[in-house]
Amino acid sequence: MLARVSNIEAYRQWKNWRPLFDGQEEPTVEDLVRFITVDEPSAAMRAGTAFHRAMELAQDGDHEEFEANGYRFILPDAELSVPAVREMRAYGTYGGLEVTGQVDAIHGKIVFDHKTTSKFDPERYLDGCQWKFYLDLFEADQFQWNIFLIKEEEPQVYRVAKPHVLKAYRYPGLRADCEALAADYLDFARVHLTPPAATNQNDLDAIRNHHLMAV
Repeated sequence: MLARVSNIEAYRQWKNWRPLFDGQEEPTVEDLVRFITVDEPSAAMRAGTAFHRAMELAQDGDHEEFEANGYRFILPDAELSVPAVREMRAYGTYGGLEVTGQVDAIHGKIVFDHKTTSKFDPERYLDGCQWKFYLDLFEADQFQWNIFLIKEEEPQVYRVAKPHVLKAYRYPGLRADCEALAADYLDFARVHLTPPAATNQNDLDAIRNHHLMAV
């Protein structure tokens, strides 16, 4: 079975639920299955996707604005170096589960990930599994988040704040932690998901070019 790192992280958050804001309802198992199997991005996710696309297309030099996917981003007066190697995908096998992830950028042994959010919550990222899987998949030693706070000023126009930089590092038990979580996710998937619904619609392009393992 093929699973995206983002889906494993969604499962981890569901299993270890804590609300991001007051009044947020706890998701059901049906909510999680729908997130994994149905491509229904929220408004915040669509803005984040557009920002990632703008960063991917950015050329060297000074920029006051980025535009992509019909969105415009007004940039802060800040310097940000974006590595030349961007949007690279990797696969790794963890027991009966094949895991795939795509980095925003990579340079040497450092993986870079760009996030957009309305609130900076470092524990939310450090507690997650994305950085652990990415360090393992890409054989890297350091994971760096560039976390951009964005605010919508008018429809599809966002002002971007200077990024918060957050880092995490490889540790001796990282591979074992990834294997344990992958096995836990696979147990869940065998009960609640069936191929090809076991992966999000967004991964169909990857599946067409890669072997889809059977449970």
